[in-house]
Amino acid sequence: MSNETDIPLLPRGDWFRLAALVRLLLAVAAWAVAGLLVLIALGRLTHLDDAIIWPYAGINAFTPVVYLPAYAALAVGFALRRNLLMIMAGLVVVLHLFWTVPEILPGGAEAAPEGSARLRVMTANLLYHNDQAGRLGEQIRSADPDLLVLVEVSPLTLERLTSSGALAGYRYSETMPKTGAFGSAIFSRFELSDATAPEIAGEQFLRATVRVDEQRRFVVYAVHATSPVGGELTERWRAQLDTLREEVRAAELPVIMAGDFNATRDHRPLRRLTSAGVRDAHDVVDAGWTPTWNADSFGVPPLLRIDHVLASPAFAVTGYRVGDDFGSDHLPVITDLALR
Repeated sequence: MSNETDIPLLPRGDWFRLAALVRLLLAVAAWAVAGLLVLIALGRLTHLDDAIIWPYAGINAFTPVVYLPAYAALAVGFALRRNLLMIMAGLVVVLHLFWTVPEILPGGAEAAPEGSARLRVMTANLLYHNDQAGRLGEQIRSADPDLLVLVEVSPLTLERLTSSGALAGYRYSETMPKTGAFGSAIFSRFELSDATAPEIAGEQFLRATVRVDEQRRFVVYAVHATSPVGGELTERWRAQLDTLREEVRAAELPVIMAGDFNATRDHRPLRRLTSAGVRDAHDVVDAGWTPTWNADSFGVPPLLRIDHVLASPAFAVTGYRVGDDFGSDHLPVITDLALR
């Protein structure tokens, strides 16, 4: 008597039917994926994301990953010899590469013009309830920025960072701590003047004039835009970025805007802002894949670059890098500039 358990085998015809069913299910899934992604991409290409700003704001934010299923759909189309499916999925793949590759490819910094004034700018979102905010102090001492722009400055995070001793070297400062997420602060080795905090679409944005020397001044903004996570908040977010664009256009001095814009290069409001007279320091030097959020997602690396340093063309961008974790959900950004 055999001790082996007999394993029933499907008849040959059943195997063929099962394989056909699998191919059908793969084709249906691939068509569904390709069709949905084509519609999403067409909406972006036709500026439908301006008319239906939510949920497009969330979809566009995750452009690096949202379109990844198109590659699987392309493979299925190739394997099953479905030409139209391959064409549709292939077009989505081409668009995805067009939108994403510039964010990934590294490049090089600009040279500092002769006679320019060099300065290092560091910005960080402290996360208002982060009781480890003092850990940023070590990075501040190491980077030694001339201008430090902080957002989500609460009484807690300001106290923790002050206790680290890293702020002691800054002669000039403007602080606006708040209990929630919209406090901010500017620390500078250069003289600050004309500090104001105008309300922009429901939130105050700290602003000050920085005097580098007798001939050179610029205006710095501490930016923390509302997170676009719903219809009303998304409208407010867009209004804030649109108002900043008007501020840039009206500026009589060079401008630096630094902080958490809650926007990536895939968001049209940010692209409109950078086309109004400021440059994204990351893009100028082609700094490559350097996401800044979400830094506390339980082992998953950051995915989105929503923290920026934007500067007028009067500044050459001579360096750019992203800092390390300090207990916030954002990573700090350090940029080297040279004011012509």
